[in-house]
Amino acid sequence: MRKDCVTRQFAGWLGCLTIGAVLWGCAEPDDARPSVLLVVVDTLRADAVSAYGRVQGTTPHFDAIANGGLLYLNAFSPSPWTLPAHASILSGLAVDRHGVGIGGRMALPDAVETLAERLHAAGYQTAGFSENPLISAGFGMDQGFDRFATVTIEDVMSESSEPGSLRFDAVEQVGRFLVERDSSRPFFVFVNLFDPHSPYQDREPNRFVKQELQHLKTWSPRRLRRSPYWICDRLPSDDDLALLQGFYLGDVAAMDRKLGEIEAAARKASGDALIVVATADHGEQFGEHRLLDHEFTVRAQALRVPLAVRGLVDVEPARILSPVELPDIVPSILGWVRTESVDGVSGRMLPTSDAPRATVELFSVYSDEKLRVPDDWESDLDVEDETSAAKRAGCSESDRVFGNMAALTRWPFKLIWFQHHAPELYDLSWDPEERSDLAGLRPELTAEMLALAEARIAAVGLDRRRGGPPEEPAPEDLEALEALGYLD
Repeated sequence: MRKDCVTRQFAGWLGCLTIGAVLWGCAEPDDARPSVLLVVVDTLRADAVSAYGRVQGTTPHFDAIANGGLLYLNAFSPSPWTLPAHASILSGLAVDRHGVGIGGRMALPDAVETLAERLHAAGYQTAGFSENPLISAGFGMDQGFDRFATVTIEDVMSESSEPGSLRFDAVEQVGRFLVERDSSRPFFVFVNLFDPHSPYQDREPNRFVKQELQHLKTWSPRRLRRSPYWICDRLPSDDDLALLQGFYLGDVAAMDRKLGEIEAAARKASGDALIVVATADHGEQFGEHRLLDHEFTVRAQALRVPLAVRGLVDVEPARILSPVELPDIVPSILGWVRTESVDGVSGRMLPTSDAPRATVELFSVYSDEKLRVPDDWESDLDVEDETSAAKRAGCSESDRVFGNMAALTRWPFKLIWFQHHAPELYDLSWDPEERSDLAGLRPELTAEMLALAEARIAAVGLDRRRGGPPEEPAPEDLEALEALGYLD
């Protein structure tokens, strides 16, 4: 830690006190840039956050961020699973720009410039901490971080047979960094919190499991782990679905307690010059469209995510109706901390008031071949195709869970493209859960939006099957994918 600089105290930044040239890492007198905390919760659907009004008391710390700042009511992910969504969060690029999750690509390319790289170049000290082993160096997610720590595959494997808290302590890891960091520089801290991801935990006590369902709590850890396989004709009963959702909400509440501790530590370390961004990578299904988990879908339950921002100067608290997407986070943070202009990103600045916003197009992708492995490995592994076949064994063609999918939203209309089926059209302004397909009633609008979607789909080859050589992930990365249920 540099002893020749003093940090922001009392009225503001006092800058560097050394005689002569300002040393790298010292804050100049006019440098009042805030630190940034970006927390991404794995598998957190928007309506599981109590700030959105559907449930009560799940997320008091998230709610405090929202109530003291901006809550985005219509925020969407570009993908229903972790790697593509995080690639967009960390790069500001749409999925069809970075390519992760399409055609078997699993790693963020080195050529992509990440938010951490940009902030590091601007003088920020950067650190990343992940409870999900997919958010790791093996998948290119550590680019630009001075310090990066993630849960080990050993921890994941030890917990996969019996759900329980991972031994990786994100709160402790973040706290240690904040104590040891160079306090003469602002920081950027990224955290992935994993609690709401399946398999859910049977926590005690859990006030989100209704009393009348307590007698059903005979779920073994093995049954909890197998729940993503129960879709379509195998969907559990309504009572069992409610029990699963109660387990999930208990996990959400556990995550929120961590969020509160992490934000408090970051706020203390920053002297309150802190921007907090809290969001999720994707959502989760609980029986809607006969689905569980977050595979085989670009439905609203898997794509609509919570998003809240607090700490912006001269910005009044507000609830923002305008649609936004996760790639918008990168240009927004860079703009709020007054770095250089941002080129080459897909995202746009997040609105800070509820004034009308220009029409935007949101694009989301599900590639049914997302986890390809080299052919010579298939004799030793049950690869994703076999896992998918097992999960979809109870499905028929009418369930629309086969093949590639994409969603194009031009608010309030959302078109869903299916590789093997006719498209669907929804008006999200009054049908947010996508129950009433309007494609037959609005043929001209459907055709117009389908043409826009197909242009982007064709550009990345989503309308074709398996082209080009697969990437070769490291064995430890394959272990992580297997442990999380993507390989079996």
